[in-house]
Amino acid sequence: MPKITIGLITYNRPKLLKRAVNSLLNQTYKDILIYIGNDYTRSKITYKSLNIKKSKKIKIFNYKKNIGERNNMNFLLKKTKTEWFSWLADDDYFHEKFIEKLLYQLQTHKRSNPVACFSNYSRLKLDKLIKKKKSSVYQKEEFINGFSQKKIRLIGTFGLIKTKILKKVKGIHATGYSFTINGKKTHHYPYCDTLIPILISNFGKIVWVDQKLVFLNTDQNSISSFTKEYDVYKSAEKYVIKKLNYVMKNDVKNKSEIILNFKNWFFFNRLNIIKKRNPFLNLININKYIYDTKKLYENNDKISNSNFLKKNTYKLIKSIAISFKNIF
Repeated sequence: MPKITIGLITYNRPKLLKRAVNSLLNQTYKDILIYIGNDYTRSKITYKSLNIKKSKKIKIFNYKKNIGERNNMNFLLKKTKTEWFSWLADDDYFHEKFIEKLLYQLQTHKRSNPVACFSNYSRLKLDKLIKKKKSSVYQKEEFINGFSQKKIRLIGTFGLIKTKILKKVKGIHATGYSFTINGKKTHHYPYCDTLIPILISNFGKIVWVDQKLVFLNTDQNSISSFTKEYDVYKSAEKYVIKKLNYVMKNDVKNKSEIILNFKNWFFFNRLNIIKKRNPFLNLININKYIYDTKKLYENNDKISNSNFLKKNTYKLIKSIAISFKNIF
């Protein structure tokens, strides 16, 4: 029986889906199961539509009703019985050696009993040749610290993760409000992928290899690229911090520093949303943005509130100024 299952989620991206599927079929490590969850009810996915041969190792689920991204991901996880699991989205893809490289690292560090292995990622086309780089094994505190500083770069849903641990942490969480498209909920939640490695770090060591084995799509059709939903991003922040505090408990010494790193991460994403919004809407909401910034950083002993607020207010104003490009 295969050791690995890849849960591939899709919604009305037939061309990109074929690329994602081919990236799995072209893996140098072949003994995998592929579960495809199709949440686009108007069109069924078949082996023929994918232009692939029928295989016992490929299972297609065409849902009768739209269940949303989170439910799609958790359904595929629930169906999985293999030791290791990874998700993949239809607009992203894996390097042909993604599974081979990560599985090798898991076997190399078997004595450490790791719960997951992740790689670096790229927003550009993946290079066929991979530079040799050492892997690292992290305990909880070291991992969360490096992850919070973005020194450990990974996509939390794209890696080889122990299935039983993923099920134990209940897979993908509803971290806050759902992103919407034309007023309809997508059940795609901010930071839900960021939360996964934080939660699983509570159960064992994490292996990370600094090789770009994942392509992360950021084109105009990606919701993270076009969304302007400031309050949706903000709604998830408390949930992430709450879970982060739970994982760190009394085991992590530099808790306040790590929390500050994540708050900086949140603020960075808020600024990116503001840059995409209507500038006149931004001007109306400037006091709200400043108030939200104060609330975000309050009760943090690592910052000087007055100077810190001045710097961040400047960043807010600069982001609003950039948003005026949207009307020209």
